[in-house]
Amino acid sequence: MRLENNELKAFQAVVEAHGFNRAAEHLHISQSAVSQSIANLEAKLDVKLLLRDKKLTLTDAGRRLLEYANEVLREEKQVLEDLSRIKRGDQQVFNLAINSTINRFYAPQLISRFCEQQQDTQLKVAELPSRDLIYSILSGRAELAMGPFQKKMDAFTTVPLFDETRYLVVSPKHPEFKNMIKGDSKTLRQTPLIASSLDNPQMRPAIQRIRDRFKSVWEVSSLSMRIYLVDQGLGAAFIDSKLLEEHPVCREFEALEDFSFGSIERQVGLYYKKGKNLNSSCEAFIDLCKEFWQT
Repeated sequence: MRLENNELKAFQAVVEAHGFNRAAEHLHISQSAVSQSIANLEAKLDVKLLLRDKKLTLTDAGRRLLEYANEVLREEKQVLEDLSRIKRGDQQVFNLAINSTINRFYAPQLISRFCEQQQDTQLKVAELPSRDLIYSILSGRAELAMGPFQKKMDAFTTVPLFDETRYLVVSPKHPEFKNMIKGDSKTLRQTPLIASSLDNPQMRPAIQRIRDRFKSVWEVSSLSMRIYLVDQGLGAAFIDSKLLEEHPVCREFEALEDFSFGSIERQVGLYYKKGKNLNSSCEAFIDLCKEFWQT
């Protein structure tokens, strides 16, 4: 069984256009051709993808296929753009995704050095939550990611650079500050955990889900906003040791050392999709990072 790209394009168009007519107009084909593509997909997969009531609704299978279609078609578009650029002799594109801590402490110096050495390279840099770095690589939105490694990195080639420690901290302004620094788990269960992003809870055994120790989880991608919320006494967060040492607000936070999960050790480095052939600009940046942390 093979999923054809024209079928995936038709399915994606139907979802995005919220109907078969508008999808057909967007693709410049007939409505019957669009309907046939969707029917072919459902027949191949032996599952309903769309519920056709007053408005189209994705089934669970449809949502999963849409994720796949978005990834495949985005990768196809990127490949075609790269091939066209190479044919024209245009600049190489260096597409990097980094997390907020890397961006704050290391990226300015690294990127400026890189630009001095690779003046003919077109630069694209995106700051993302650490968890989203993985999805940016898998989806093809970025070629190289820089940030903490996650639990499972089997799908990636990794380049370790340094280790970091993140501490669970709270502000003295928190109304239950005294109880929390004494290790009162009941108090912690009444407090939100402020995090950049979370993986699917089904991906980890219950014993490993730190989120279950808190009242709720607030997902806030902005580092400055997370720091502000903790400073206002609205919740607790895991903050990198370098920020706790150097950031004027973070220096006032108190580490919750009496909890067994009060610190997290992680390895930080570069990674990219396993088996991918990197362009020379990516290779140059990897060499630059290795030199930076070895000196």
